[in-house]
Amino acid sequence: MSTISTISTVQDETVAPVVDEAAVEAEMGRIVTELGASLGVLLTALGTRSGLWAALADAGPLTDHEVAAKVRVHPALVREWLRAQAAGGYLEYDAVGETFTLSAPVAAAIHYGPGGALVDACATMLTSMGEGFGAFSDAFTSGRGFGWHQRTADHWHGTDAFTKIALPAELIGAAITAMPEVAEALSQGGTVVDVGCGYGFPTTTIAKLYPAAPVLGIDYHDASVAHAREQAGPDNVRFEVAAAAELPGSEYSLITFFDSLHDIGDPLGALVRARSAVAASGSVLLFEPLGADDVQDNLNPTGRMFYAVSTLACTPNAVSQESATSSEPLGAQAGETRLRALAAEAGFTRVRRLDLPAPLNLVLELRP
Repeated sequence: MSTISTISTVQDETVAPVVDEAAVEAEMGRIVTELGASLGVLLTALGTRSGLWAALADAGPLTDHEVAAKVRVHPALVREWLRAQAAGGYLEYDAVGETFTLSAPVAAAIHYGPGGALVDACATMLTSMGEGFGAFSDAFTSGRGFGWHQRTADHWHGTDAFTKIALPAELIGAAITAMPEVAEALSQGGTVVDVGCGYGFPTTTIAKLYPAAPVLGIDYHDASVAHAREQAGPDNVRFEVAAAAELPGSEYSLITFFDSLHDIGDPLGALVRARSAVAASGSVLLFEPLGADDVQDNLNPTGRMFYAVSTLACTPNAVSQESATSSEPLGAQAGETRLRALAAEAGFTRVRRLDLPAPLNLVLELRP
């Protein structure tokens, strides 16, 4: 009998049912794998921050002491990091020469590509979640939700970093270009409002792309709005504290929701207000995490990531907000069919999916 299968903790007086020992062993193995992968997020971010990935990229086989010399980190610390990454499959280990090699595909994903930065941003959010996990778990258990304002600044900063990678300026520009009437209107001074703007990266991006267009970013979270105002930006962008259902103004050429609709407690109310505030010739641009319509089609590694984020951050924020309608929080894997139905209920008559290089997002244009 293995060590893992003999571990037991008595939590109450309930007697566990008799289960095949091999099956239990397999599930314990899954748990240990999960723990290693969870800690691996921090290790990957540590490699980015310490320069370890950069030291290994295009360097060929290196011993732990050779890597340590390049980054000027204690060899014992580097040794353990290298072995952990080899165990995770990110590095190739040669037992004869005791060397570690970073393959070209891994380097392309983590060092030269966006993978390392994405993990680093998530690590910032995760450490913040860990710090406040006691308060979060109490709120989760009570069913009262956990608002964005209850997070720490690290969480907000990490989310902003993730947004800049997942929604680069080129993608935002391509989305607007795919709506020719809107692009023309903005070029001639049409107005824009970005709902749930956070720190304002997408908002400011639109303002830079269309300097003739007055651009407003709104968010219920006053600290995020204050931070957005402090950042250097073009003269045609401004930020206000406002809830989605209380969106100020009207006759907007473009109203945007960049991964924010599923964070809102009343998504229907938000879209109803957007419908009344958009110009007859204008559009609502909706970015949402890419999810299938049927739950079983989301039961994969990508879906698991989005469901986890939805459980730990997005949906608790939505639950913490009162709903003025009967609509419920969407969750981060709502799917196109549900989003189209919600748009129709809000009064939009035309919905078009934009064909964009957005591997993490479903992008819809809603028109009156």
